[in-house]
This record gives sequence, structure tokens and C-alpha cells, in this order.
Amino acid sequence: MNCIFCKANSAGSCSVEHIIPESIGNTDHVLPPGVVCDSCNTYFSIKVEKPLLEISYFRDMCYRGRIRNKQGNPPRVRGIHLQGRAPVDLIPDMDGNGASICASRENDEKRLVETIRGLTNFTIVVPVPAEPEQQLLSRFLAKVAIESLALKLFDTEGGIREVAEKSELNPLREYARRGTTASFWPYHSRPLYPPDFLFVESESEPYEVLHEWTFLYTEGYELYFVLALFGIEYAINMGGPYIDGYKQWLTEKSGNSPLYPNGIRGMRHNISTKKQ
Repeated sequence: MNCIFCKANSAGSCSVEHIIPESIGNTDHVLPPGVVCDSCNTYFSIKVEKPLLEISYFRDMCYRGRIRNKQGNPPRVRGIHLQGRAPVDLIPDMDGNGASICASRENDEKRLVETIRGLTNFTIVVPVPAEPEQQLLSRFLAKVAIESLALKLFDTEGGIREVAEKSELNPLREYARRGTTASFWPYHSRPLYPPDFLFVESESEPYEVLHEWTFLYTEGYELYFVLALFGIEYAINMGGPYIDGYKQWLTEKSGNSPLYPNGIRGMRHNISTKKQ
């Protein structure tokens, strides 16, 4: 067995690879040990996923989606208690719409409590989260695209070997693993539905979709990976650093997503859901 990224022998690898990080709700889409070697797995975890998920944008999305981290702890967002001039963490009520607050720094806790006790009303300011850094996000999308293709072909004889050896994927895998090949691999992004949107099917409880993905092969012989994460649709070309073909496809399809070719309530692909 050879790693689908570095192509080194990975027969002795022992770590599974979560295609979408477990810390943002993925327990369904996992590659077994050896498909991604331990070295590449560790690299992506430390150098790509960790810095990406630590930014306020994804922390806010996890908070709004009430998604526990890998340790089972509730998500938090950082704010400022205006009257006390102290940084605070907001912790959501996992079974409702409320939230608790605590001082972000332990030595501020006593002063925060005393300040709140002396007030009838108080204000907490939560900054608007910044957009993710584009190159880091595009490398994450490149990594997820290749791993999703491996998962799609996993039960096909020779499928994983085909992904590892496919020369057309070399530029994308090099960009994901080392940030080389291109200074920036562009992607297309747009809101598809609100992150807390409730889907309803006949005779079933409403539910939220944490992430979903599919592949699009256009008439121009381009393969796009299309991912919806917290309701934001991202599309990346797996064959080269350009997205004009995807924009053209959207124009021809009246803006309908490949995830929902018949509209937002059409068939879904490869979804992870959270029951509501």
C-alpha cells in the first residue's frame, strides 16, 4: 500500500484519516490506516487543519451548529464584556438556544462575577469572524478532494492505487501536501443555505446538514470537487488551478448546485447530519 499523497510505502501506518476533521462533526467519512500515511496524516492535522479551524470563522460556525470538539466539550466563541473590559467565552446551551459565559482568563473570573452582580444589564460584544485565509482553505479543499475521491473508489479493485498513481492529480496533491505547484489554487465559494438550515423529508424529523460533497465532471472534461461545509459551497478543479469551467456550468444550470441539481430539496450526496 502506498500513501495517496507522498506515495511512500504506508503498510505500517496505523492512524485513520478523517476526510473532514472530527472536531467539526465528521464521524462518517473516514479512510482506514495506510490510505494516508501517518506522516501525511500528522502534517495535515498540524499544518493545515489546526490553524484553519482555530480561526474565528470556523469557531463561530461550530458555536452556531452546537458541534462538540473531539473531547466532547461544547464549542466556544470569544467576546468582550463591555462594562468589565474583560475577554469572555460564550458556551452554548447544547439542548437549547441560550448560552453561559465565563472569563477567558482564570484570574479575571472573580472580577467578572463581581461586576455582573452589580449590574442590571450588561453587554457582550462578539466580533464578526474573519474570512479564512484563502491559501490555507484551498489547500484544505485540495486535501479533502483527493481523500474523497479515494473514499469513492475504495471498494473498487485497484481504486486506491489508481488515485495514488494518477499523474493528473500530482499538481493538486503537491499543493495540498507542500503548498507547491501553484502560489494559490483558486476555488469557487458561495452561500448555499444557512448553517442552521433545517431539512425536512416526509415522515422524518427536521435535521441539519454539517457537510456534504459530490463530484462534477463537465462537458469540458474537467473534474470538480464540490463541498458544502456549514452551508457554504466550495468547488475546486482537481485538474488545474482555474475555475472558469465551474462558473460556466453554474450559468448553464441557472445557478443550481451539483449537490442539488433539482433545487435545494433535491437528492443529497455523502452527507453528515446532526439530528435536530
